[in-house]
Amino acid sequence: MIKRFFAIAIVMFLTLAVQAQRFDWVRSYFGPEYSDGAAANEIFGSVMDREGNIYILGQFIGDAQWDDDTSILPFSARRNRSAVIAKLSPEGEMVWHKELYATYMDVDVYNIRMLGDTALMLYALFMFPFDHGFYSEKNELYYFDTLLTAPDRFPEPPDSLQVISLYYGFITLGLESGNILEEHFWIPSYVKKDGSLLRSEYSGYLRPNVGDRVSFNVDSEGNIILARLANDYFEDMCDTCPDGIYKWSTQEGNIIGMRLLVDGATKQLDVPLEPSSRWNWHIIKLSPHLDSVISSSYVFDSTWRYSDDDYVSMYLNSIDVDANDNIYITMKRNQHPLDRLSVKNSDTLAMEWLSCMIRYNSELTPTGIAQVTASYIPGGGYAGGAIFLGTYYDSVTNSLFINGTSGRDPRYTTLNYRGESLNLKNNACWLRLDADDLSLISYGKARSTGTEAYERTFLYSDKYVWCHNGSFAVGGNRVFCQVLYQCNILFHDSQINNLYGMGLMVWDYDGHELEYIDYNSESSKNEQGYIFLKDSSLWLTGTLTANAEFGDHNIYAGWNSHAYVARYTDTAFMRPYIYTDPHVGLNEQTTQPRCRIYPNPTRGTLHIITNDEKIRSVSAISALGQPISLRLQGNVVNLDGYPSGVYTLTIITNMNTYQQKIIKL
Repeated sequence: MIKRFFAIAIVMFLTLAVQAQRFDWVRSYFGPEYSDGAAANEIFGSVMDREGNIYILGQFIGDAQWDDDTSILPFSARRNRSAVIAKLSPEGEMVWHKELYATYMDVDVYNIRMLGDTALMLYALFMFPFDHGFYSEKNELYYFDTLLTAPDRFPEPPDSLQVISLYYGFITLGLESGNILEEHFWIPSYVKKDGSLLRSEYSGYLRPNVGDRVSFNVDSEGNIILARLANDYFEDMCDTCPDGIYKWSTQEGNIIGMRLLVDGATKQLDVPLEPSSRWNWHIIKLSPHLDSVISSSYVFDSTWRYSDDDYVSMYLNSIDVDANDNIYITMKRNQHPLDRLSVKNSDTLAMEWLSCMIRYNSELTPTGIAQVTASYIPGGGYAGGAIFLGTYYDSVTNSLFINGTSGRDPRYTTLNYRGESLNLKNNACWLRLDADDLSLISYGKARSTGTEAYERTFLYSDKYVWCHNGSFAVGGNRVFCQVLYQCNILFHDSQINNLYGMGLMVWDYDGHELEYIDYNSESSKNEQGYIFLKDSSLWLTGTLTANAEFGDHNIYAGWNSHAYVARYTDTAFMRPYIYTDPHVGLNEQTTQPRCRIYPNPTRGTLHIITNDEKIRSVSAISALGQPISLRLQGNVVNLDGYPSGVYTLTIITNMNTYQQKIIKL
């Protein structure tokens, strides 16, 4: 029986070893650029359903076309930035696509999210009413399948807000055809101390900031998580004021709240505002149908004050939600951080450096912070640190992955995470943390071989290092990232010598470099998009402003940018990657084995000895690639009840990851 099983296992292993490793297809849409040459055809939001269909949200301008020469928007002269929502099958075939286009003003779409596995939610901004009079123009909107020339679909604002109105919308679409299932349009406004809405004598009502590409997400129950920059400060002309202006702000105390007027003010949702810095951030949790405000919280304590002489600008890089409805936000500040910015509603958490990730539970209570610190050099400006740009929760190993970039100043030498020294200077990088206590398990990086300060694995603007928080995926003991780099790069056994470039990098969970695929696209304006991993395939999205090679599939960008979707298949992805030396630790120093598993073969009971290391989790994979749930009791796990065969056991400790094949008799 045992011999027969081993024969089958060997055949399976040899079959999988002959890997189908290729780009299956690449699809794109393209069109004219902006007058300043910036990319106009982009993908900046994407999700995948359980069947492997890809849904993209992007923008285009002018006479954009799909790569089969089909026009995206088949009629009307177009000069503004418009939006496209499309569904592609796992094989890259177009299932449906929808457009949002207005003749008077750009339609801004911020992001798209999956609601469970049944629908999509789109966050967008529209400008109304349609007749602008002063400009002698009418605003015509191509709204999904309908050309609107009158405000039939949109509620009239209250009389007190009868000005050119900016409506925000949460729009829910069905997966099969892209039809609208639900839509809510709303106007944000300020509430004054006397309870009335804030209006300016000269510019109409004053609108709080509530829109950004990375500021929106949904949890498992469909609740909407919205992050807004709390720049609640205005100066209005005043003939009787000593300085000729009147200041409206939360700090002055004459603005006390924010009101969302939903669907023509049929619903009024009030959110209290607090005195706060102009560059603080505010998180609001709304019910799925905008029926109520569930909770809200500022990110940093109100004791942080904005100063015109020495200000700190704060930027939100991502907002992610895991399977347990924990919320992760990544923040960046614009100055070398010599001060502590206390996290609100926490006695111990504070932002101390250039960037951080703050974790919240479903009640918006902060529960943890992660940040990389660096040595400070007087007069050196940015001293280093790291900028976090997105998170990925791996439920199999209970690990939280954070991607980003490390500091580039050549004068600093030390990077640390909670006292652990990191060799990350001048690299695109990711950290793997224990999802419970956020302690460091391992990290990976992309190494630049440039010798000058400006030669690095990221572009001039740190915002575009990985570009989008979805630009990396994790699974099967592999980390996948699309990396945009400047100057030469060394990865695994590949030395790439280009001024600019972009490609796909693969590590294992311990940071060992496995593979690099260069797209041979030399442009400083390329942008990485999103990555999705399912079974044996990766789906990759992004924007190209130069020619690129995806295996045998080429994109010839010419003078126009291309938004792309590509699929890369490798049958090895069907099984977890096993490093050849399981005893290489975090610092990549080979040591004597520190993890012993016995007896092997076993009839069920396994003892795990790791010396002084703390075991965090134990999991197993069968020879067929099926995950096995194991419960650790002390230092013992039990395979009783599972079939005889070969299993790959993965043990994660506070210092290392160990893998070993186990024979179950």
